[in-house]
Amino acid sequence: MADDDDASLAQAVAVVAVGSVSMLLVAGVAFWAVELYGSGRLARGWRWLRLMALGGVTTLDRKLSYNCAMCQYSLDAREVVRTLSCNHVFHCRDSDKCRNGGGVDSWLVQESMACPICRKVPCPVLPWKARRPPLVSPPPPPGSAEAEQTMPVPSSGTEEEPSLGLEDPLLRSSDHRGRHT
Repeated sequence: MADDDDASLAQAVAVVAVGSVSMLLVAGVAFWAVELYGSGRLARGWRWLRLMALGGVTTLDRKLSYNCAMCQYSLDAREVVRTLSCNHVFHCRDSDKCRNGGGVDSWLVQESMACPICRKVPCPVLPWKARRPPLVSPPPPPGSAEAEQTMPVPSSGTEEEPSLGLEDPLLRSSDHRGRHT
């Protein structure tokens, strides 16, 4: 009988010890998370993950005819650029040209995760939908004086809108015979 009491006591001590260590571990992780949240580092960590999911990173084959929309320096061959879903092109990663050191990546992580030009929240650009940046300048942001002067007037409702190159060919509408329209 005494052996059963000793075994029960040892088992109770082990349960209390494991429970106490578990509670301390949970309390420590909760305190650490509150500290990270309070300092803003937790939000920046999530933004870095979201930035990596954006895609649209390309190494240029040749110099583009327009400049980085953020720093206004040229976009030269063999530079790494990021094209956002709004079609604005920026230096990214470890660019020496953009004054903040990391190009648009640093902007997106430190600021509000919006395009610095048009303030649209960028959507992920899937690898098979990504394309090289256009050689001509992208359209100016809506609402600018240049956009109002250069906007073409639609002539009829039968013409298709210009493609941004990000659509999925599998989602194009097709007629009843299976032909794409």
